[in-house]
Amino acid sequence: MIAARMIQRIEANWERIAATVIAARDTDPELPHYRDLSNAEIRDRVRDLSTNLAQWLISRDEAVLGYHFEQLGRRRFAEGVPLPELVLKITTIKRAIRGFATEQNLSLTPIEIYEELELLRALAGYWDFVIYRVTRGYEDARRARDLSRAA
Repeated sequence: MIAARMIQRIEANWERIAATVIAARDTDPELPHYRDLSNAEIRDRVRDLSTNLAQWLISRDEAVLGYHFEQLGRRRFAEGVPLPELVLKITTIKRAIRGFATEQNLSLTPIEIYEELELLRALAGYWDFVIYRVTRGYEDARRARDLSRAA
């Protein structure tokens, strides 16, 4: 199945995808807070998202992954990263992975094209889930801070 092969390729090439994300971070004026992150941290985040991508597509374990990404949102809030920048960074990683996936399949049969479309649809669901849960964790941290200030 092409989807399984593509996921394996994404996981095996996470460093190449990370290099694309690092280049985007270095040139995108909308990502100023992420310039402070080391390349190693960006690579770790891309590897994490790539690995969790396979877990999501296979198990759909929303509880474990939801907690994981909510914690990421809380960490980014504590670090002072603005929410729009956080979402843009996740979108940058999404584009890099999607770009890698589509460039790998230049000569496909009609059946393989259909399977790739199914994979891309599943990927869209994954990224929607990631963005929602990161945003939820971020907002939970903001509310907790606001409540502690009000008390």
